[in-house]
Amino acid sequence: MQSLESVPVYVFPPELSRTEKQAKALNDLAEHRKMSKQMYRNLILAGVIFALSLFVKFIVVKIVLMLLAAGNAAVGIILYRYYALSRDTRLYTRIYTDRIEHLQKLGLMGDMLKVTLFYDEVERTSQDGRGNMCFKLKKCEKSQFAKVGKKGSESAYQPKDGLAVLKFIDTKAKLTLIEKFHDEIKYPKKNYKVITDDDDYYSKEDMEWDPLHKHGL
Repeated sequence: MQSLESVPVYVFPPELSRTEKQAKALNDLAEHRKMSKQMYRNLILAGVIFALSLFVKFIVVKIVLMLLAAGNAAVGIILYRYYALSRDTRLYTRIYTDRIEHLQKLGLMGDMLKVTLFYDEVERTSQDGRGNMCFKLKKCEKSQFAKVGKKGSESAYQPKDGLAVLKFIDTKAKLTLIEKFHDEIKYPKKNYKVITDDDDYYSKEDMEWDPLHKHGL
């Protein structure tokens, strides 16, 4: 019988049936075509702007147009590159009762960050402005981090200031951590006030004025 520590509570990407794999492949192909068209639009627009800049005599305007052309080209290429990396089939998240095993992209050069993070080494957890999970480590004896190159080679990686930032492309994985393991990862779980009958108390005067509890509406 397998122990709880060896059985993941949540896994991404999930196991798909043959029909689901075919549907996903069609969806991925459509998304890829969409992003490719967007990139080519940016590149064509950049080419048009650059061509126009060649006919402008004013140096300042010429420089502005060239910068605008370069910016359009850069945006198109970066967005396409970011999309391609985010759809990488190697990315995964496995959530266990005592740890997270995770692989995410690291920059735009194709490198990856491989993480095994144990909950009992976490001092506190929060989210940054981009929705990434930020784990402040009080120690790092069991947890492991490695930079994975494009060809699969691994090298040691040390989180800066003991802060491990995990980027989840699967929202459900992050929600699973927050909902089921907020105590273990020291995440500030919000406590909402529970409304009871006593909180909706009506005095005798209230009842005479509003016998149906409709507050006069």
